[in-house]
Formats: sequence, structure tokens, C-alpha cells
Amino acid sequence: MNAPIKTAVIGCGRFSRTPLGNLKKHTELFELTGVADIDAGAARETARQWGIGRWETDGARLIDDPDVEAILVLTPALAHAEPTIRALRAGKHVFCEKPMARRTADARAMAAAARDAGRVLQVGYVMRHSPDAQNLRRLIREGRIGRPVFYRDIWALAKGNPSPSTHDARLGGGIIYEHAHWLDFVAFVFGPPAKVYAATMRLKPDLTTADDTFILIVDFASGDRAVWSESWAARGMGWDVMAVGRKVRPTLDVIGPKGSIHFPSPAGERILSLYESADQNGTPTEQWAWEQDWGANSAAYEGELIDFYRCVREGLSPCPTPDEAVTANVLAEAAFESSRTGEPVYLEV
Repeated sequence: MNAPIKTAVIGCGRFSRTPLGNLKKHTELFELTGVADIDAGAARETARQWGIGRWETDGARLIDDPDVEAILVLTPALAHAEPTIRALRAGKHVFCEKPMARRTADARAMAAAARDAGRVLQVGYVMRHSPDAQNLRRLIREGRIGRPVFYRDIWALAKGNPSPSTHDARLGGGIIYEHAHWLDFVAFVFGPPAKVYAATMRLKPDLTTADDTFILIVDFASGDRAVWSESWAARGMGWDVMAVGRKVRPTLDVIGPKGSIHFPSPAGERILSLYESADQNGTPTEQWAWEQDWGANSAAYEGELIDFYRCVREGLSPCPTPDEAVTANVLAEAAFESSRTGEPVYLEV
């Protein structure tokens, strides 16, 4: 069956723009039948802007419509579980934006609902669909620099204006949840995590409630170790990609017994470089241009929806599977628990 999937969207906020654009770009794959948002103005304007004939303030009306085959859940993370589980139980396929949920218990319930319903649940962990990120994974997993490796990633120094998805502890939970795609990606690269140690802080000089600055160390059963640090604590600098003259991802280093991988280039260019320890002249063995600093190609957002279509129509397994997607939630909760107690959290492998 190659007919377009009759698809409805729940959530018409800022994060809906890219998915809606890709759905409209691929009318041979998706037929947009309606949108919903609790904000009537947002739902109405989204329907008008994208030429969609139906808008609702109650997403349940779209879920319960027998003509709708698939639901895109693009609400804030706190509101992912309820519409996802309801849609799966109604026999719909679901694409849910990251993070999968605000709580691990909710994420597990979503995965269970997908298994019970026999329907596709794909979570929008976009780095799995990015050629640049996939190439980095390939270099590590093929052992180009040996194993195990030490993977160090430092992200944004500043993201100014408060945002509920980032700076509201109840709605979004902070940048560890907002950037859960990193947690999913390192699990995609290294496999099951074994131990988490973290320190988180709230440093933003505004009336915000979520931790905005952290360092996180994850040990994996493979023997690899990943370290991630980030801060969105500055104020008044807007939402442009800027951080005191630095890019979104100032440094990425992967160190192994046979060599190392680095981003950006020594000149600050968007280039990933592979160095082999046997080469003593200090020149990279291979280099690859990256489209974006954080490793997600723009085509990846389009690709994840194309893959969703193939999962629905061809019976493929989503990437990540629902159970794989839960891992990011497990790591996030472990990070906050470790920060609270000052002790590492050990996970079942």
C-alpha cells in the first residue's frame, strides 16, 4: 500500500514548523488532515498557514477520527505521554517529538502501548538520521581509533531568553531533557549505559526554575566513557546561535588507543578530523565537512519522517525502537539523581 498516510498533528508551537514543512513537502507520503492545539489561535493560524482544512483545540477529536491513520505529537514533553498512548490504543501510528516523555515511567508506558497495539511509535531523535552523526558513529564502532574511547562533548555556552521547554522545571525539565538527543545518540554509539555521574546547577539570572548548567559522565558496559557539559545560563542574548563568539558545539573530542577524532578544525571550521597515532606528522588522516555544529544535517529531519512512512507502510522497525528511546529518559533521571545525592547511579545493563 503506497497511498499517503492520513496524518494529523497535535501541538502547533515553535517546534511544529519543521515537521509541518516536511509533511507538506512530501504530499506523496503524507496527507495532512488536521492540526490541534489547546491555544485556538495557534491551531487556527497553523491551519491557515499550511493550507490545512481542519483545526481543533482538543487533539482527542483527531485521534478518535477513524480516517486518521497517524498522529504527530509535537506538544511540550510533559504532554507527550497522554496523546501518544491514546492514539496507539486507538490504532494510530505515532511520531513523537523528543524527548520521549518527561518521566521514565511515562516513556515505558508509551513503549508498552506501542507493543500492545502493534503500531509504530517513532521518537524524533534526529541524530540517528543524520549522515554526519552516523559517520562519527561509524568511525568509532569500526575501531578506527581503537576501543574503548573517551568521548568529550561541550555544547552551548549561552542561550539567552527564557523558554518553557528549557527553563521551566515542570514543563520541560531543563536542557538535559531539551537535548535528550545527545543521550540517545551516545547510547546509539556505545550501547547499554552502566553508570552515570552528574552535577547540575541553576545559574540563569532570571525567574527560571530548571537546572541550566551541568556536567554529565556516562560509563558504558563496552568500557567507553562519554562526558557532556553544557550551559544555557546567560540572559538577554536572544535565540540566535551565538555563545560569546563560539559555536553551538565549541569542542568534540574522541580519544582512543589508536588515534583521535576532533571537531571543529584547528581553524574553527565545521570539519571533523581523524588523526591516527601512528602518523607522527600531525596531519589528519581523513576529514569530513559538517553541515551544522551539533552534527544534525537538515536532511535528517526530513529523513526521519520518510523513515516513519516506511515503518508504517513497509513494516520496518523505527529507529530508535520505543524501548531504545526510553534509554535517554533513564539517563536523564539518573543524572538528576546523581546530582541530588552526589553519588554515581548504577544502571542495569
